[in-house]
Amino acid sequence: MQKDRIGRAADYMEEILRQEIREGGVPGASFAVLYRGETVIQRHINYAPDAIFRVYSMSKPITAAAAHILWERGKLDWNTPLSYYLPEYEHMNVLTDEGLVPASRPIDLIDLLRMTSGIVYPDTDPAGQKMDELFSRIQQEITERKQTSTQELCRLIAERPLAFHPGERWRYGLSCDVMGAVIEKVADQPLSEFYEKEIFRPLGMEDTGFYVPKEKQDRFTTLYEVAESMETPLRYKEATGRHLCLTECLTPPAFESGGAGIVSTLDDYAKFADMLTHYGKGKDCRILGRKTVESFEHGQLSEAQKKTIYFDQIRGFTYGNFMRVYDDRTEAACSGNEGEFGWDGWTGPYFMANPKEEFAFVLMLQVGGYYNPQMIRRLRNTAYSIVE
Repeated sequence: MQKDRIGRAADYMEEILRQEIREGGVPGASFAVLYRGETVIQRHINYAPDAIFRVYSMSKPITAAAAHILWERGKLDWNTPLSYYLPEYEHMNVLTDEGLVPASRPIDLIDLLRMTSGIVYPDTDPAGQKMDELFSRIQQEITERKQTSTQELCRLIAERPLAFHPGERWRYGLSCDVMGAVIEKVADQPLSEFYEKEIFRPLGMEDTGFYVPKEKQDRFTTLYEVAESMETPLRYKEATGRHLCLTECLTPPAFESGGAGIVSTLDDYAKFADMLTHYGKGKDCRILGRKTVESFEHGQLSEAQKKTIYFDQIRGFTYGNFMRVYDDRTEAACSGNEGEFGWDGWTGPYFMANPKEEFAFVLMLQVGGYYNPQMIRRLRNTAYSIVE
């Protein structure tokens, strides 16, 4: 009976996604559900099983795992000022309505993890515009075959003002990329080498990294982006380029973005998600300790900070360790329980890990700027229906 129930859930999930494809939202999708150590559902619609996707901000949970590896080894302390590791962040200014003022306190590493640092993404508000000037220049230089390294980019980020005083509120931004620079500095090696040695190779994530080698590029998915208006029913078009200072991912980049730069397959990311559902233990290795992953089950925001979350898709969730954390069933309006955590990406990929239920869901999409929280809730509810 359980096998039949899983099969029906898989069919329902596929139909939800096929409906979105018919309506022109996305060109295809791949998804998997893992339960009690087994991949019980895996479907691919218009994508090959070994297709490689740009996961964008689903890079952040990988960076969270990498940072906690160093934390377990006593190399990082969350309550230590960021400037201890990156001195350029010692004297930060905040851009206010009255102009620049000194930050009321230092940025601590915990501010990076919970996105309360004041470091922003390129955006339309005054602080975001300052960051946009920097990123637009560097993105243009990438097209001219000039690249900026991870460390140098984070030094330039430090020259831009904060949007608010550290700890004052929650705002999604470049904190994870700055954490990537901290990891590089402390580990004394590039992010790609640290991730490969500590996470990817042990878990058998053979197709995951910061670029796609030439021999695998025929498996690299086409990048699309949301089209505001088109004459066809499709709501997407082929993308003309990347953003956030990312390259085409066909050669090793100088800037290895811990916040958005990873490429991966459904199978590879499912291995990472499954490791988290087993409290840090992969099939043949242990990446993190049980108590470390238990910390992922709890948000890091105060009640005041939670009230400043503005993403509709994480309504009913709190935030910590670069991930959403299930918080309020009534507000979330979807299946789940306290202790579930995960994140998504700009191109539409989504994952959740629920160690208490030994359960995970991974979805791969490839349309930049894609946003459909209603569809995600429907997929979540159907996936959770198999839990006994």
